[in-house]
Amino acid sequence: MKGTDPAETTGGTLYGVSVGPGSPDLLTIRALNILESVPTIAYPKSVSDGGSQARDIVSGYIDSRNVPPRIVELVFPMTKDESILEKARMENARLLTESLALGDVAFISIGDILFYSTFGNLLAGLKKVLPQLRVSVVPGVTSFNGAAARIVEPLVQGSESFAVIPATYEASHLEKMIDLHETVVFMKINRVIPALLRILDGRGLLSKCIYLEHVETSREMIVRDVETLLERDVPYMSLLILRKNGWGDHGKTS
Repeated sequence: MKGTDPAETTGGTLYGVSVGPGSPDLLTIRALNILESVPTIAYPKSVSDGGSQARDIVSGYIDSRNVPPRIVELVFPMTKDESILEKARMENARLLTESLALGDVAFISIGDILFYSTFGNLLAGLKKVLPQLRVSVVPGVTSFNGAAARIVEPLVQGSESFAVIPATYEASHLEKMIDLHETVVFMKINRVIPALLRILDGRGLLSKCIYLEHVETSREMIVRDVETLLERDVPYMSLLILRKNGWGDHGKTS
């Protein structure tokens, strides 16, 4: 209808649903209730013909539905080219706007959906198109929370401070975070392992680190002798936890 505000024609609520680090049984009951009822489920991919870890996590729940949901794949290119990113944002906004006109939509993402997730950028773009969009978020288990559980170790205790940073920062920033906090989680370390290990070795902290990859999946690996990481390929889904006050021994048989 001529002159109709697009926001007024959008009947659905956009649910941002966190699906955890990898194991399907780490979804919350709230997340399951939404995934079992929404007419449309959307998930992110880095390339149009690639897979989706978020989709893999919830595939069993989706496949068991009596009424299959409508599936929408949203491509988020792994690039810093702003023109490519903007084109993808516009296309994703278009696809979701069409889906929201049909009812509620659940956008799923690994870990927690508001922590280093594509959902934040997606939401910013959608709000420009649909300023009155209704949004509801389901929190979830992050990879570092899952990692702490797998090694059975507290991340922080008492008055200790804690930081989570992408290891892609410049060395000076990494060093500052190491000096400021008792516990630091380094994420996205696959391309910076040699430099990061040099920094930690220079401070005598290698023995205070534990490495994990593909947390809570069949490919999970835990490495306590982190110097050996120089001898192997490190995947994107990896993290290194530094606890300067040291680890206990209760998690070593996990």
